[in-house]
Amino acid sequence: MNFRIKPADTFIWNYDDLVNFLIANQGQQIIIENGTEGCCARTIGLYQLLDQFQFESVTIKTSNPLEQHDRYHIEIFLPWKFLSSAQPVDKQWHIWNKNQLFGAVYGRPLWHRLGLAAHLIANHSDKSSVGLTANAEDQDQRKLFELTELWQHSPGSLKQFANIADRLPLYHNDVETYTPGLHLTNGYVAQTQRVYQNFLIDVVAETFTAGNCFFVTEKTVRPMLLKKPFIVMGSMNYLDYLHQMGFRTFSDFWDEHYDGYSGTERYHRIINLIDNLAQKKLDELETMYLDMQYTLDHNYDLLLTQCYKKGIKQL
Repeated sequence: MNFRIKPADTFIWNYDDLVNFLIANQGQQIIIENGTEGCCARTIGLYQLLDQFQFESVTIKTSNPLEQHDRYHIEIFLPWKFLSSAQPVDKQWHIWNKNQLFGAVYGRPLWHRLGLAAHLIANHSDKSSVGLTANAEDQDQRKLFELTELWQHSPGSLKQFANIADRLPLYHNDVETYTPGLHLTNGYVAQTQRVYQNFLIDVVAETFTAGNCFFVTEKTVRPMLLKKPFIVMGSMNYLDYLHQMGFRTFSDFWDEHYDGYSGTERYHRIINLIDNLAQKKLDELETMYLDMQYTLDHNYDLLLTQCYKKGIKQL
């Protein structure tokens, strides 16, 4: 029997349905499909729940290449699906027109996306191009807003978000209709490439930020294909795992020590990094952009040749 869970960062959205499934299938062989992206099964409470039951066997299908368990069988599938779908991008999109410094292209209203978007607008609106497509006026969508989590991590950010909530959804003027899942990475790039001319640094907010996980989505692949540097609000050691795969990041140009942290500490270190970068003058930024071309070209070429390493060692 199969069941597909709908994971958030630290909990399971369809928890009650999962409990009912487990009750109905005790003593059987069961398969749990852990979403389509790679969250940490322990952090969302999946193992703790399974331990309350007895089954003939349990298989957990996940895209998290770091997942492991000494009792349950872990089957890892398609961990690099967004990386493997990369296609060439016309060089006309590999420019920075110096309109803004920071860019944010966000969909689901996860706590860190709400906070980062609010901070950019509240403190660096003249230097930021922010898109947050969640609709705060839609009753069903409001259920997805992780406001409690944002309050727990950063009360100040929640106050900033309250000031922009009635402006949602925020759309980039140069972005075509955004259709999640369209041809994976290539579709996301085609729909958003125009806006990438306007900013230099992509403030990436990956789906999962908690626990022992690593999963690269189009959110990270997109700036690589469009040759822009990025800061990543993701799980701990996210950049280190990219390095293991052969990709380069930007420690030569700014402080990436935030990567050794997760959750609240990572979030606030990224906020501080954003504020520090915002103090740089235009000529400094232009020089930095020229100096990082080797890194940007390296990541782009690695994606197109598909020569990145697919095996990573857990830190």
